[in-house]
Amino acid sequence: MRLELKDIKGGVLEQEYSCTLADFPELSAITEDGGPKFGEPLTFQLRLQQTGRFVEVDGHLDALVMLQCGRCLQSFEQSLSESFALTFAPRGQDNKLEEEVELEAVELGLIVYEDDILELQDPLQEQLLMAIPINPVCSEACQGLCPECGGNLNTVKCDCIKKVFNNKFNVLADINFKSSE
Repeated sequence: MRLELKDIKGGVLEQEYSCTLADFPELSAITEDGGPKFGEPLTFQLRLQQTGRFVEVDGHLDALVMLQCGRCLQSFEQSLSESFALTFAPRGQDNKLEEEVELEAVELGLIVYEDDILELQDPLQEQLLMAIPINPVCSEACQGLCPECGGNLNTVKCDCIKKVFNNKFNVLADINFKSSE
């Protein structure tokens, strides 16, 4: 996925991309390693605005992903719908004086482009990965797994003894304090 600066006529371009997993090979590798599985299509709406040599991108992504619940370990589908903003900057000049100290575009959180061509594949793939929840939960009411038998408490009534949390101060509960008067 490439876009040339000359395509941003009048300084603004609105573009929509409908992508497949083949467009993002790293997502396939993550899925093969046991990570989340993305459904197709992966949809991106982008609004690109050129300001001088910088290109501001306001985007929105929509995707369906198969995740594993962090509480009950069951697989479930979740819809991702996220907005994001990116800034592309041209590669800096290499003929600087030694005394000059200048931050590189990457150090400022900018995405570098060369030859007036924006490479969109890696930044869009990164936005997809950042949209995945860190600790996915199938529902807020999910009760998780029984710590004793491992049964899914959403589907099974467990008869395990409810143990009290192993607290070091539990031994103090049996102490009988008598006053010595």
